[in-house]
Amino acid sequence: MAACVLAAMPAAPALAGGKPKGAKATPPEVILQLYAGKTSNWNSGGHAYWAPDGRFQGINKTKDAVGIGKWYVTRKGKLCREANWHKAEGGAVKAYPHKSCWQFVTAPDGTVWERYLDEDGDWYRHKQSKQVSGNSQQRLFRKISRDLGL
Repeated sequence: MAACVLAAMPAAPALAGGKPKGAKATPPEVILQLYAGKTSNWNSGGHAYWAPDGRFQGINKTKDAVGIGKWYVTRKGKLCREANWHKAEGGAVKAYPHKSCWQFVTAPDGTVWERYLDEDGDWYRHKQSKQVSGNSQQRLFRKISRDLGL
């Protein structure tokens, strides 16, 4: 699928506040390679799985809610996720829709930078070390989903 789903994770502290000099929008194919089929381990303690077919699965930092939805990459170097986050509240499971996007650029030296757009965040280097191949949190996702009756 041309605009396969992707979503970046909440930003780590920025290494540089501004956009790197001479950086250009990262091609969609590069962003897809960075995320498709991988689990992102966020600084906050949450996790996100970016399925190659565009499905998104997330787990929040307190491990009591899951996000279910889709992710995609745009031609202009953005990764977005649209998910319903399910959480038990007041004896019922409630769903909260949420869309998040990140913008990616590649510096002249080949370094990929990103920023979280929802908060107009600072630019920071993409860290592949925060990702692992496959759906490493699948068991936990299934357990929380079962506990919520999903």
